[in-house]
Amino acid sequence: MKTYGIFFNPNAGDGKSEETANLLKEELRKIQIESKFLTAPSEELAIEKIMTSLETLDGIVAIGGDGTLNCVGTAFIRSQKSIPLGIIPGGTINNFAKRWHIPLNVEEAIKVIIEGKTRKISIGKCHDRAIISSFTFGRLADMSNDVRQSEKQKYGLIVYPYQALKHIGRKTSYLIRYKTEKETKELKTWVALATTTSYVGGLHYTIHDANAFHVSILNNMSFSKVLTYLRYAFTGELKKGKAVTYIETEKLELTSMEQGVDIQSRIDGDKGPSLPLTLEWEKDFIDLMIPTKND
Repeated sequence: MKTYGIFFNPNAGDGKSEETANLLKEELRKIQIESKFLTAPSEELAIEKIMTSLETLDGIVAIGGDGTLNCVGTAFIRSQKSIPLGIIPGGTINNFAKRWHIPLNVEEAIKVIIEGKTRKISIGKCHDRAIISSFTFGRLADMSNDVRQSEKQKYGLIVYPYQALKHIGRKTSYLIRYKTEKETKELKTWVALATTTSYVGGLHYTIHDANAFHVSILNNMSFSKVLTYLRYAFTGELKKGKAVTYIETEKLELTSMEQGVDIQSRIDGDKGPSLPLTLEWEKDFIDLMIPTKND
């Protein structure tokens, strides 16, 4: 008999995640799949628990947003192996689930898991940590601390230009060296954003969907560029803007050329490590459970 792990944060969403986990457990039992809950009091302990469970599981289901998925992805990265992954979205914005057409409705998402159809998908990694949806550094990473979840849910990307206006005039551009497989550039950087899909903040921001990192670099900030960024938020044409340097790459080495400046990253919305850093693309790394009508 197969066994699936069900990973969730019991303290999130007023207990709704645990309620969803129990519902999933009952549905899996109907098709002769046993399940066990994987919970822990901290992120690191959760990652360790998933890692030690991988050998005994036939699949794992994550209930939550990109942050929850990051724990599972990081366990996969550190173990250098993965098992079939199902998703029941539960975050405010879930870019990864949206890209792969995972239903936001709990019952519909459970149906996808019951059907069990999978396809290989890619994620990123930053050293020993997964990048499920996004990696960023610069003022956007700092601004994220000023944006409430309710604002992001209601307004999407538009809240960031507003925060940008508040930060104009501060010394926030840094000279960063970007090294890819093809080239090396040194660019003044106000914001750098690398995503694993063409979605950010729940919005479709580029028409291209290459099997690689989408890297967008806003070099400096001014009132005119805030307006340009505002246009990107509405049109989804971030790649076409002259104010933005756009790169598609499977490997990216980031080095700060500023002396004595700590430039910290954010990964999937949470605090990440400081530069220098290397991002690598893990191609076809995960077997993701997807709807049967969507390849």
